[in-house]
This record gives sequence, C-alpha cells and structure tokens, in this order.
Amino acid sequence: MDQQIITFKPVEPARMPVSVGRNGDLKTGGVSIQPIGREVWLQAISSKGSAARCVVALPADPDVLREMAAVLLMAAEDIQVDQEKVAA
Repeated sequence: MDQQIITFKPVEPARMPVSVGRNGDLKTGGVSIQPIGREVWLQAISSKGSAARCVVALPADPDVLREMAAVLLMAAEDIQVDQEKVAA
C-alpha cells in the first residue's frame, strides 16, 4: 500500500478538528496513512495541506489494524445515529 491521504469534508474554521503537534495546535484538514517498514504511520495534515510534525506509529499487524477499523466503524455508526436523531 502506498501513502493514502484522506481529506476531511470542508467545514467552517471554528469547527475544524484540532491536532496537537510538535509546534502546538493545528487545524486538521486530513490525515496521511503510510506504511513504513513494520509500522503504519498516521500523520495529521493541516488545513493548508502540510504534514504535521507528529506521527502516530502503529504496528503493521493485521489484527491490530482490523481492531482499530472496527472501533472506527462503531464510532461512525454512533455518530450517524446521533445525527439522524438531531435531524428528526
């Protein structure tokens, strides 16, 4: 797998997610996912498209990555349910 960059949906600046990096807070416009040897790196991408100076290194272990994916899917489902309740 090559590096993948996921860009977040545009939102007003006050609602952008904030990441904390080496040089402080940054408005996060996306995330880079890149396999590096025996690790998978997650790196915030700023609202200006620059990579943050902070990396989360995950083990390149299929079981760990699948477990993380399952947790993210559960979070997505919970958020969708909450949004549907607000819209109703």
